[in-house]
Amino acid sequence: MKSSCITATVRLLLLCSLVVAGCRTEEQVQIRIDRMEQSLFAVPIDSVAEKIPQLQHHYGQMFALYCRGILDIGLPDDPDFPLRLTGFLTDPHMNMAYRKVTESFPDLSGLEKKLSNAFSRYHRAFPEKIVPEIYTLISGFNQSMIISDSLLAISLDKYLGAGEEMYARLGFAVYQRKLMDRQYIASDCMKAWAYGEFPNTDSAENVLSNILYEGKIAYFTAQMLPNDLDSVIFGFSPDQMKWCSNNTLQMWTFLISQKMLYATDYMTINKLVGPAPFTALFTRESPGRAAVWLGYQIILSYMKHNDVTLEELMNNNNYLDILSNAKFKP
Repeated sequence: MKSSCITATVRLLLLCSLVVAGCRTEEQVQIRIDRMEQSLFAVPIDSVAEKIPQLQHHYGQMFALYCRGILDIGLPDDPDFPLRLTGFLTDPHMNMAYRKVTESFPDLSGLEKKLSNAFSRYHRAFPEKIVPEIYTLISGFNQSMIISDSLLAISLDKYLGAGEEMYARLGFAVYQRKLMDRQYIASDCMKAWAYGEFPNTDSAENVLSNILYEGKIAYFTAQMLPNDLDSVIFGFSPDQMKWCSNNTLQMWTFLISQKMLYATDYMTINKLVGPAPFTALFTRESPGRAAVWLGYQIILSYMKHNDVTLEELMNNNNYLDILSNAKFKP
């Protein structure tokens, strides 16, 4: 009788431990976005110098990264730093950008929810990796995304919409302005984080390794944001998506027939995966980075034909191995 009670107790404890483990696996990450641009532009201009220690204490590494790496105004310890920060905060163009950001993004709760879901999936797939702290800022129309070891910052002045007149005046090309829209923020966040966490370490720097690496980044992003359309993940218009679907075989045949898969020159690689109005090696109807779509199709085929986790995929930089096991038949 005593033995059976002990056995029942052990079973109950085991069941409870499994339930707890299951809860941990399904743990929901809660993203809270820190509006750094609001904190900065709320500082009274006659109090900038005395507010710097508070900003430095609150934002820590993010403040240093922002001031030195993005604004290029140095670090808080520099003698001229208060004057340079004041110059940024009183610049009429930056104030106009801040006003437009405030009007366009009065509330980020929807983005917080979307990123919470995305990083919850990330946490379940990569439980040992850090989920970043997320900030928004005004970058002076520089980088759209800024990443560090545990930080991810969004330049909201780069997502005011394709019709924003400031973008045209600043010289952004039409194909660039099309991507400067709020619908791309979440996917850009996940791509930027993936680039930082999963760098391309393949020793063979060629066309194949680049299109498959970019294909992996696209696949990762789609897995983190399963409700986003492929057109958002890739930044392609409906017509461009149709072109890619209709020309997958032609793109693949062209790269093979021209013996480009193992080309190592930067110009060829950049023409295939670099931002552009169209992919110069294909046709003017193609979108820029059309070869990334091709790499994504190979990754899809690889995942279909192999029992591989997302973590194993992202850590595999043997692109010859991926291609040979993809059984890719466009």
